[in-house]
Amino acid sequence: MARQPGGFKPATSLNLLAAAWIQFQTHDWFFHETSDDSFDIPLPPGDDWQGGSMKLPRTKPDDILDTSDIRCPGYKNTLTAWWDASQIYGPTEEATRKLRGETPDGKLTLVPIEGGAGFVLPRDKFGDVETGFSNNWWTGIEMLHTLFAMEHNAICDKLRKSYPDWTGDQIFDKARLVNSALMAKIHTIEWTPAILAHPALRISMNANWWGLAGETLNKLVGRIAKNEAISGIPGSTVDHFGAPYSLTEEFVSVYRMHSLIPDQIAFFNSGSGEHQESVPTEDLTFTHARRPFEDGLSFADAFYSFGINYPGAITNKNYPNFLRDLTTPDGLHRDMGTVDILRDRERGVPRYNQFRRLLRMSVPKTFEELTGGDKVLAAELSELYNGDIELVDCLVGSQCEPLPEGFGFSDTAFRIFILMASRRLNSDRFIAGQWNEDTYTKEGLHWVQYTDMKDVIRRHFPGLRDVLKKSKNVFAPWEKLSESNNYTGVETNEPRK
Repeated sequence: MARQPGGFKPATSLNLLAAAWIQFQTHDWFFHETSDDSFDIPLPPGDDWQGGSMKLPRTKPDDILDTSDIRCPGYKNTLTAWWDASQIYGPTEEATRKLRGETPDGKLTLVPIEGGAGFVLPRDKFGDVETGFSNNWWTGIEMLHTLFAMEHNAICDKLRKSYPDWTGDQIFDKARLVNSALMAKIHTIEWTPAILAHPALRISMNANWWGLAGETLNKLVGRIAKNEAISGIPGSTVDHFGAPYSLTEEFVSVYRMHSLIPDQIAFFNSGSGEHQESVPTEDLTFTHARRPFEDGLSFADAFYSFGINYPGAITNKNYPNFLRDLTTPDGLHRDMGTVDILRDRERGVPRYNQFRRLLRMSVPKTFEELTGGDKVLAAELSELYNGDIELVDCLVGSQCEPLPEGFGFSDTAFRIFILMASRRLNSDRFIAGQWNEDTYTKEGLHWVQYTDMKDVIRRHFPGLRDVLKKSKNVFAPWEKLSESNNYTGVETNEPRK
């Protein structure tokens, strides 16, 4: 898994906004509680890990309701599993009210950047960001949290103009609904077709939202059929398919995408295109997330820079080394690669071959078959797993298998991904059920249906309008300004073949 020195493998069909976006979304969907008990991870002879041992907290099991929970425990999700933007608004009513504060007209609080330009979310006296979910903070997350707090406030302005007699709480609640649905739409028909850049996927994900009848007809006359295949999932009626809605541990597993994070990020001026600085990603984490803005860069500069920087490819030997030697604000020193493997094993996620069997997929009989004929990689896997292909971990196997055309991650992970892409919409009463003007308001529903990620960025950073003119998908690499081409670093340039 480890990225080799100087061996950063870029995902050249994506930009760094795509990496930040998926973390931004998973912070809305799931997070596990940790236990007071710990694992003591055995280290190989001669390993120089600090302290000579690696201790990682166990996941706290949920309450035992049946004897089967002892053999196969469940784990509580401390966040809301719905698409409700809880990463911004908080997972509980109490948290939401605290974030609402006394701000009039239902808006979220934004404060000026100290020594910089623009506005950001406030921090408390301990330096923690005041938002719904602030763990694992870095510059990319700072940008998206701020952007969608600004979008929330813009929605509030629209609703206040249309409904002058509404209370601040009424405006806040409707704005949250609109903002949440907009994120669900962006994820469905923009982010997903970017990371799974295959024509069939683009058609199917657009059909999830608009139906096969298409976007133009849907916008013109609305739904023309009850069938979701024809008119899309929004408004098709809620369907739980015989089981209460939840996010499975397999779903959590396939979103282990730390390889997307690059070693460093190159920042540019969004007006001139000139390179300003390149900063190691580890220096942009936690309390240092605002460093670019404190150094004089604007949010427009940051979004342009993320638009032309590549993320890492989700493949073998591309795991960021700083994440394998990470000390978090709670003082815990951890190797995130070890954490990813440990959590899958701890929470009962099947090993790679069994995972594929349970999905009715073909199962490789040899390591060379798994790697698609890569003999060197196959030999390394065989040595690591003592020649037993049944022991290969799901994450490791998924990152070693050859990818289908256009896919940014494995076909194995895709099977879970695509099932849940529809399920999350089908089960959501605010999307599949109450998709109407009574719930969202006429203005709110129009806002969702006629806004895309490009619109959101241009609304709040109008200086990026020109550079985004030719962009068909905001999560794909943006066209560079001419001065940016003078920078030759791997962050923004495809490797030489």
